[in-house]
Amino acid sequence: MTTALAASTLASCSPPERDLIAIRLTADGDPMASLRPCGEDRVTSVEVLGSAVRDDPDGPVEDLTSWEVQSPRSVQGPQEIRLFHTPDGWTGDPAPLGDQRIKATHSYSVAFIVSSGGGVSYRGVVDFTVADLARLQRGHVWSDDRAMTAEEFREHTAKECDDGWF
Repeated sequence: MTTALAASTLASCSPPERDLIAIRLTADGDPMASLRPCGEDRVTSVEVLGSAVRDDPDGPVEDLTSWEVQSPRSVQGPQEIRLFHTPDGWTGDPAPLGDQRIKATHSYSVAFIVSSGGGVSYRGVVDFTVADLARLQRGHVWSDDRAMTAEEFREHTAKECDDGWF
């Protein structure tokens, strides 16, 4: 009973996660993230976590990649971020972990955080692999575990933000 109560309490403290990020490849093959926070909310940080795809989901996590940037206070609303490249005016992680590029043998999770009042209001998230991005048609992006057009992504994020979840 105590364990269930503690788990319930921890789960209720987690900020909501929403599909507010799309990933695409640039012409030179770099991953580009489109961040669509709700309204003019301020993205405070962006993080990429990657690891080798495992045959055994319960096995050890290997070959980790981690990269994070902090935004300047003036950044609000939608942003375009080239992953593994610190944007002008942003602060990069002084000690990123692993290869700072996407690899075909890895799966990745990208998240941004929107903070207010000293806490995390919500997180925008997307998960992808190189295979997901390789299948994208021209003008499409990867979000919500599927390919979609950029216009469909804008409509999707508008619905995510209008759901009244926050």
